[in-house]
Amino acid sequence: MLSEHGTYFEADGAKAQFADALAAWVPIAHEVLVQTAGNYNRTTTYKELTDVVQELSGIRTKMLIGNWSGKLLEKVAVRAAEASEPPLTSLCVHQDGTIGDGYSRAPKSVSSDPGTNVEDLAAQHRLLCYRRYADDLPADGGAPTLTAQVIEARSRHGKTGAKPRAICPVHFMELPATGVCAECE
Repeated sequence: MLSEHGTYFEADGAKAQFADALAAWVPIAHEVLVQTAGNYNRTTTYKELTDVVQELSGIRTKMLIGNWSGKLLEKVAVRAAEASEPPLTSLCVHQDGTIGDGYSRAPKSVSSDPGTNVEDLAAQHRLLCYRRYADDLPADGGAPTLTAQVIEARSRHGKTGAKPRAICPVHFMELPATGVCAECE
């Protein structure tokens, strides 16, 4: 049933308080992420996760995913950190396979180098999740792995990136197309 309310109970369309919806969604999202971690190198998307929590809880929202999924994942991150679990929210990625910059600010039960690229950090944290929950780890224990989309994007960027221009070894200026430094002539 379609409701006039922003967040509502699917059964009758009655208004649901967003805080109550989050309280219902968090344990479901936590369980989905634990199940996701059960398979080495598996991730889930924000859309997949938000669809499942709404379906299983019977509470839906008309809000855009980007306006509430971060709040959901933050609460799941707090729950995981308080239980000394690995950072389960590292398993939830955007449609393009990226984790998103907000991940670096999420509560975590493990320390990390603040200078680490957020995608690399998430890959390290996903490995912790797989090592805890997956039953299909490689014999060597696995390795931090970027999503296939991020690997592809990095590969594409590396192939199409501009080649560095030649620099004059004396004046440390970029050389013109002729290859002769104007200052050295």
